[in-house]
Amino acid sequence: MKRKVIALLLTGIMATSMLTACGGGKSDGGSADSGSSEGGSTAGATELTPEEQEAVDAGIIQLDGTLPIIKDQKAFEEKYGKITMLLVNSPDRVVEPAELEACKQWEEATGVAFDWQKIPLDGAQEKINLLLAGGDDLPDVFWNFGDGKSGNITVQYANQEVFLPTEQLVADYMPNLKAFLDENPQYQMEITAPDGHTYGFPYVEEMYGLVLTPGPFVINKTWLDKVGKDVPTTVDEWVDCLKAFRDGGDLNGNGVDDEIPMATWFGATDTFGSYNLFYRFTGAFGCADSYCGGNQYADHLRIVDGKVQFTAMDEAFGKTAEFFNMLYNEGLIWNGSFEADESASFKQSLIKEDVARIGSFGVWGDQEITNLDVHDEYVAVPRLEGEAGKTGFAVNYSQLQDSSNTAITTTCKFPHVVARFVDYLVSDPVISVTGNWGPYNYAEDENGIIRTPLDEDGNYVGANPDYSNFGDARVNSTPCRGSFIVKDEYYEKYCGYAFDAVKLLEMQRENGKEDILAEYETIPRVQMTQEELQRLAQIQPPVSDIVDRYINTWVTTGFSQESWDAYISELEGAGVNDIVNIYQTAYDRANAAIQ
Repeated sequence: MKRKVIALLLTGIMATSMLTACGGGKSDGGSADSGSSEGGSTAGATELTPEEQEAVDAGIIQLDGTLPIIKDQKAFEEKYGKITMLLVNSPDRVVEPAELEACKQWEEATGVAFDWQKIPLDGAQEKINLLLAGGDDLPDVFWNFGDGKSGNITVQYANQEVFLPTEQLVADYMPNLKAFLDENPQYQMEITAPDGHTYGFPYVEEMYGLVLTPGPFVINKTWLDKVGKDVPTTVDEWVDCLKAFRDGGDLNGNGVDDEIPMATWFGATDTFGSYNLFYRFTGAFGCADSYCGGNQYADHLRIVDGKVQFTAMDEAFGKTAEFFNMLYNEGLIWNGSFEADESASFKQSLIKEDVARIGSFGVWGDQEITNLDVHDEYVAVPRLEGEAGKTGFAVNYSQLQDSSNTAITTTCKFPHVVARFVDYLVSDPVISVTGNWGPYNYAEDENGIIRTPLDEDGNYVGANPDYSNFGDARVNSTPCRGSFIVKDEYYEKYCGYAFDAVKLLEMQRENGKEDILAEYETIPRVQMTQEELQRLAQIQPPVSDIVDRYINTWVTTGFSQESWDAYISELEGAGVNDIVNIYQTAYDRANAAIQ
């Protein structure tokens, strides 16, 4: 009952605050500045909770945008205790959250010290659902819900008055986040729930579109030199290179005729669609497909001429199947490419060996080729010209990593403190960058730019000798993946680009990233209603299974018009048109919400 009362109170306040006169004297307890990071505008600000007003009047907290937010930490904690913050905790974290270097820095600047409540990553979703279903002992705030899960969870409980809508907090108390969202309406669209509210705050990690196209599509340049071929620029040239690899003998020099012209992983479910070459070639035959394991239920969808289209039903898909059947019949595809188990894929086997085994393949990160000598044999393949277009596709993903992190529950007595704290996190590039990737992963160079320290060979050395790799240093110096904003414009102005992604981005660009992103419009990570998600959960997995099954059959036994007709019939019977209609509705709704 208490939760409902607070929810109704705050919802009513938010609805009426838009009509109030300008000026923030009483509700904010401080000056009404112009909206800079030093002091935010309080025009039309939401009313404070009774506890917040009491703390402002007593001089314990200040909500005018100046720091610290909690002026008297001892008095605050004696009277109100700490704000409780639930954290889905990494299994690699050995440092208590409150002792993480980032948290200590934030506390020193803001005066806000959270009572971090950890739950393990393994089984986190079940634990969170049980906690939310109970509803009697909720934390004040959820820092995260597990990667990419925040939007679905907050929407699921939107009509149960569990999470506080935050759009008015952003408008009135978060000038830095508001400015960012005003400048980037695509992110505003992606964080807006079907009911028109936002819940929690976004986590955006821009990296020049790193996650918007698959990882590198590569070919072995050493082998090309040995067979007298140049790096291919057309689909036909690429096939000629594969045939030369097949017939070239012992190209890797290990004394065994074990060279494989090409490997792929049919049916891969990786986040960015990097390992399945089938999808990369569809554009060369007239209509690029799109795949992204990171955007649940959006496989094989794209925006074409303003409408959602299931691209795996385009005739280009059938032509791609005929092409891959030819590759199979020519003995150019590794037989292990059809294994469903990731442990049997080429990414876990062939590319880990100490000699090059594959002529050409796709991979998320070139660093997955673990032997450095083998790694250096491969170069990126440019977009290949085909009969009706070029290779490559954009994934249905976003640089908005999470829509609703730092989600405030309706039992929280200090929502405006949390809002000011999050706006502090996004107010400064260095705070967001180090909060996201960890303070121990950076040191300031002679030009004042923070960079990951590397040795003369480009290997990670880190700023803390206790951690030998980037990942361990990250999780043991920051809670990670909160409501941070990392912009493209920060690189080389405030920080270096992520050291382990420099080569990846370079090879993506050689694969044609910029042209691909300009050419294709993908499905944004729009939020769905609970009913829409439930329907998609019923029909989308079987639809994807049909696509994967037919691809395997076409590649190995051949393609025919009869089999294509049967394929289309199965897809329609499984509900593919419902998938398209659901996404069209959600896409139109999200666009309308930001108009």
